[in-house]
Amino acid sequence: GSKSATPGGGVVAALTGSMAASLIEMVCNLTIDKKGYEKVREEALKLRKEAAQVGRKLQRLAEEDKKAFDTVMAAYKTKSKPKIKKALRYAIDVPMEVRKLSHEIEQMAKISLKIGNKNAASDAKTALHLAVASGKAALENIRINKKALAKLG
Repeated sequence: GSKSATPGGGVVAALTGSMAASLIEMVCNLTIDKKGYEKVREEALKLRKEAAQVGRKLQRLAEEDKKAFDTVMAAYKTKSKPKIKKALRYAIDVPMEVRKLSHEIEQMAKISLKIGNKNAASDAKTALHLAVASGKAALENIRINKKALAKLG
């Protein structure tokens, strides 16, 4: 809520995806070793591990997005068109990775909803909604940086 431009939407996109991953982990933890879910135990273990890995990647990408924005701002100060273009490409690559991972989390959320503890269904659905929001937010960052890049010619 400050006047600072960072952390901004790109950081929030990545952290939102990370929160979705954490919810999937939670659903898996509430499923593994619970009576009535013995048949999905191995799948839930695998899903939990994958969600944790992607969640950590998204947390790193939150930091990377801040760095990308700062790089763009520094490049504009130099007034060097090649530096600005390079910085904008970097600022596109980071949310592209967030978007890709958010789609993976979205698929994991759907699986957790299907196999997970039914008492945690709202958590799985929340993970799904957050994953979608993460992907859409990342797309907005991609679009604005592509627009800036196109203006440079």
